Amino acid sequence: VSPFSIYDALAMAYDGAAKKTAKEMRSVMKFKKDQTESHDEFVKLLNEYKKDNSVFTITNAAVAQKNYNFLDSYMKCLKDFDATISQADFSKPEERADAVKKINDWVSKNTNKKITDLLSNNDIDELTRLILLNAIYFNANWSTEFKGEKTRQMTFYGKNSVEYVTDFMNGTQNVALSQSDDAQMMKIDYEKEKASMFIIMPKENVDIDKYISELDEQKFASLEKSMQTFRADVSMPKFKIESRFEMKKVLMEMGIKAAFTKSADFSKMNGKSNLLIDEVIHKSFIEVSEKGTEAAAATAVVVREKSMVMKDNPKVVINRPFVFVIRENKNNAIL
Repeated sequence: VSPFSIYDALAMAYDGAAKKTAKEMRSVMKFKKDQTESHDEFVKLLNEYKKDNSVFTITNAAVAQKNYNFLDSYMKCLKDFDATISQADFSKPEERADAVKKINDWVSKNTNKKITDLLSNNDIDELTRLILLNAIYFNANWSTEFKGEKTRQMTFYGKNSVEYVTDFMNGTQNVALSQSDDAQMMKIDYEKEKASMFIIMPKENVDIDKYISELDEQKFASLEKSMQTFRADVSMPKFKIESRFEMKKVLMEMGIKAAFTKSADFSKMNGKSNLLIDEVIHKSFIEVSEKGTEAAAATAVVVREKSMVMKDNPKVVINRPFVFVIRENKNNAIL
């Protein structure tokens, strides 16, 4: 996953949130109490990244329902995110399908064709009012490239003692290393040290899933703190991974609950409290090779109008003796 991509798309939604909805989003996303302050802080960070985009690029966009009254103040917030704003009529099936195609084309273009088909036609419907989009693309060479002729097949030991024979890159690298009771960590830099890859390998007797579930910022920081630099012979597999996630469930578990329910308040988007987040869809890609790393991710926050409030259905229970009549309805003859 790309936490930054998800965070960026949710930050655009947060600017439209109010009351409890905003409070929950603020708490999970660790934003400041003042919405304007956190907005300015995040926009400043985006502008900083924009100035130096030699390693990665971040792009934002929004597709709004045609002729829908979004507040000018909210549209201004989106423009601060440098979001390209366009319109579509989600109420018509053919326009919906066209919007999905255009969104997927935009994502593909801004991730160097690494993320395609972020959205399917089933992800939006006639109640969709706004889709907030982020795309991030990363491409960097290693500080010291691995030589292709040294790549050879070696064994990778998977879970439950399953062995895989796969291509391993080999080379002498400047790396930083550290270890704790349950894992070791290696840091390997990309060129000009503009970014680094950290590889954390739990020790042999440690279950990988358990380790991941307990890995938090503190554990990461303590491993990083004790790092020392070495010139080391490194062997690591080449790999490529693609993932797609629907984030609603996990974000609700993290504490962003109201935003996805009938009690959502996104009144800072349109002056009413009739919008909620339908789903947050995230796709990511990474390829690690002798030359370096290419990675991409995209996130869509789909905002929809709440359905009409239905009254509880009346209950009918036929639990006493009853009469029945069968009638034909052209001439009303009782048959």
